[in-house]
Amino acid sequence: MGLPGGKYPFIMKPDGVASIYGPGLADGPFPEHYEPLECPIEKNPMSSQRINPTIALFKEYAFTTFDPKFPFVATTYRVTEHWQTGLMTRYLSLQVEAEPQMFVEISEELAALRGIKNGEWVLVSSPRGKVEAVAMVTKRWKPFKIVGQTIHEIGLPWCYGWLIPKDGGESANLLTPTIGDANTAIPEYKAFLVNIEKLPEKKPAKKAKGR
Repeated sequence: MGLPGGKYPFIMKPDGVASIYGPGLADGPFPEHYEPLECPIEKNPMSSQRINPTIALFKEYAFTTFDPKFPFVATTYRVTEHWQTGLMTRYLSLQVEAEPQMFVEISEELAALRGIKNGEWVLVSSPRGKVEAVAMVTKRWKPFKIVGQTIHEIGLPWCYGWLIPKDGGESANLLTPTIGDANTAIPEYKAFLVNIEKLPEKKPAKKAKGR
């Protein structure tokens, strides 16, 4: 039904009307839940199709599934103290003081499983690379129970990897997969498989900030 004056409500669309799905997309027509390509469970609990069959896979890049060497799910995110990759905010002394270096958030349960304490240095690895980070053991992360399995997740900010600040740390994108979304080719930065292990103490770790 048009609005007064002959206008249709969905003004961002050429025809002005709503649609169940957008024509011309690689997948569809109806929304469906797919698991990420790198996933620790073997079956999609909501569909017979495990992953999106139309995703863009780039054969020259490494990825894995169900590998005991990489049993944990990682995700990446922004932090309040830094803008995007930190390219601007890591030049500011107060911002760097608030969040000086790469860290990894892990649950108390995963910390106990791997013998990791808050503030210790750990190595996070994937089939693509390795990143050293300070462990932040927090109550806000909890294991998941999915299809009878206990799934541990860790979190990494993606605002480091440049030379400022000194000893800021490596980029989380050394770990992330290159798996393109079917329509936009955006990679799966929010869910991929990793391992985490405690590093021998090689330098004093700055105390991780609790959240």
